[in-house]
Amino acid sequence: MSKITQVFVIGGLIRFLLPVSVPSLVPILSSSTELSTPITSFKALLEAFYFLDHNINLYDGGVNHHPPLLVILLSFFDSLPYSHVWFALLYTITDLLIAANLVKINQWYNHYRSKKSGASKKYLGFNDDLIACFYLFNPLILLTNLSYSTIVFTWFFTIESIVQITKEKRVLRSMISLAIATYLSFHSLYLLPSILGLAYALSSRDTIKFFTVNISAFLTFLAVLGFASYACTGSWLFIDKCYLTVILFKKITPNVGLWWYLFTEMFEFFTPFYTGMFNLYSVVFIIPITLRLFEYSKSPKLGDSFLSIILSMLWISFTKSYPTIGDLGLVLSILPMFKDTILAHCKLLFISGMTLIISLILSPIFYYCWIVLGNGNSNFFYSINLIWGGVHILILMELIWAQLIVDYGVENNLSDTELKQTTLAQL
Repeated sequence: MSKITQVFVIGGLIRFLLPVSVPSLVPILSSSTELSTPITSFKALLEAFYFLDHNINLYDGGVNHHPPLLVILLSFFDSLPYSHVWFALLYTITDLLIAANLVKINQWYNHYRSKKSGASKKYLGFNDDLIACFYLFNPLILLTNLSYSTIVFTWFFTIESIVQITKEKRVLRSMISLAIATYLSFHSLYLLPSILGLAYALSSRDTIKFFTVNISAFLTFLAVLGFASYACTGSWLFIDKCYLTVILFKKITPNVGLWWYLFTEMFEFFTPFYTGMFNLYSVVFIIPITLRLFEYSKSPKLGDSFLSIILSMLWISFTKSYPTIGDLGLVLSILPMFKDTILAHCKLLFISGMTLIISLILSPIFYYCWIVLGNGNSNFFYSINLIWGGVHILILMELIWAQLIVDYGVENNLSDTELKQTTLAQL
């Protein structure tokens, strides 16, 4: 048995056997603020199954915020005997497919960067089994999967969208995958510019036609999913409950994000203004990140459009209204792919790692002190949320600066040794 097969077998068995042998594990983890939100909660999904079985409107009571088609499809597993076993199998297979797609992307990326640099350097990166390990044994990913958070399905279609561009060279299929991811989770929409940027960089097609066709395909399939949801439920209420709830932050509940505390303390008069500003802040930086790292035809060796997608995912994890620790975990699982490109020029990896570990340890402790013991308050938990957000910013700044160093070396024909000996300053 090869190493990568062993990794997939062990990773799959952990995901399948733990929830099957310890059924109480899923309710415990799905109640965690760090792992679950009202938008991705498995408990809310079970409530939706009950409503569906009893012909009650899926969105009565304001508990369920899952899209109708997802509820209907997953209700099939809930109706089977030993449903907990089938759910364990479903989540296990989904995570294994994500890991397999990450391996494909890593193979493409090393080949692509080697071809892009010409004969000057060959990129090898980590072995396939290690790339799978970075995802399957990432504690943030594993805990999110065991909590049965529906964000896992969004990750699958997001990664599939990248695979269709890089390995399969099918941009239309990529747009369909991204449309499904957007249907499942609104913030996936913000990845459209960077994913289209990568697709365009890998093609040599007419600009206007390229963007017109692919954006139209994305919007068309998204509309098809919307009308299918209307046909299944008989109303458009799901738009308000699944998407406007996210945009307008209608359910103010504690999470690892930056929104909840500010809107709890804010006067109601100012809420519309700050809601608009927070949403604008979530999307406005995606465009400059995409443009700055775009691989222009005049300078094909500069930039990294694939990196712009990862940075966009990192930014969304930082600014979204209902984040979980798994959002950052997915980005951290992808970063090892940049071993031979930008990670060698990162200087703050140890500081970022230690800050990450400290925030993960203190977050549940501060929440427990606040909610259970009552000897703390919301400031305790929100303070650690700020540190968690600081981890995002540290990683984001580190990766952007490392890419700028790499671009400087390309522009000035510096070898890796010369580039490491060069001291650059930020102005």
